[in-house]
Amino acid sequence: MRIAIMGSGGVGAYVGARLQAAGEDVAFIARGAHLQALQKSGLRIETPEHALHLERVTATDDPSSIGPVDLVIFAVKLWDTEAAARAMAPLLGPQTRVVTLQNGIDSVGLISGALPGARVLGGVIYVSAVIESPGVIRSPGGMNRIVVDAAGGDPVIAAFCAACERATALEATALDAIGVAIWEKFVTLAAIAGATSLLRARMGQIMGHPETRIFQRQLIDEGVAVGRAAGQLLRADLADDVMSRLTSLPGSFRSSMSEDLERGKPLELQWLSGRVHGLGLQHGVPTPAHSAVYR
Repeated sequence: MRIAIMGSGGVGAYVGARLQAAGEDVAFIARGAHLQALQKSGLRIETPEHALHLERVTATDDPSSIGPVDLVIFAVKLWDTEAAARAMAPLLGPQTRVVTLQNGIDSVGLISGALPGARVLGGVIYVSAVIESPGVIRSPGGMNRIVVDAAGGDPVIAAFCAACERATALEATALDAIGVAIWEKFVTLAAIAGATSLLRARMGQIMGHPETRIFQRQLIDEGVAVGRAAGQLLRADLADDVMSRLTSLPGSFRSSMSEDLERGKPLELQWLSGRVHGLGLQHGVPTPAHSAVYR
């Protein structure tokens, strides 16, 4: 299967590297110093377990040099969605599927609006990975799971899930009801990004202190309340489950948004805590914790 990674930052490069190591034909769309490093020295994944070095990768900033592929993994930051969607047009053929692994709840609509006619399917990924230096991706380990829209048994999606199962430190599940999974990830990620960014702290510190642990739980509870007010059938034990999973994460874990904040990069804030804040106003649900993060 020919796969293009549109947005080869932490998450995109991690997924692409695991798929290439599993035998798939992967091309990475990148830019700047990161692209130059990929072309010169390949791609490294640094993680406590299953570190990986691909000495040769196909990397470019010009999607037209790749041509149509079977699958595009769309993993750019939300603030760059429309421009990246338009730029990936040369990657699309009649049978191409685009799986978005972006954060938030707006990705499918944003991509489809910028590139009408594209077959865009929702997905979520649970992995922490950032660019440590050009050509080097750092992950603290822990979660490495993808959930994707099954699209009624679409063969491209089935092949993608099979490739993930062959890969090391990557797994995938296809669901017919992807909307709930997207909302569960949104509730989780918005809470993690909000806490680690506002508090300038890692998950071990947050969960290890009684006051910040309460704040973390409040962010989750607000996301659940907003989701239910918006008509999402979120399970009764979601907040408890998220808190349990956060407790089991490596103590060094933090969100990519907190990494971006530290490095002075643009933030996905408006699509995370800002989105919870806006939905709270829309549906009459109080969101004091997320509103504080956003403000």
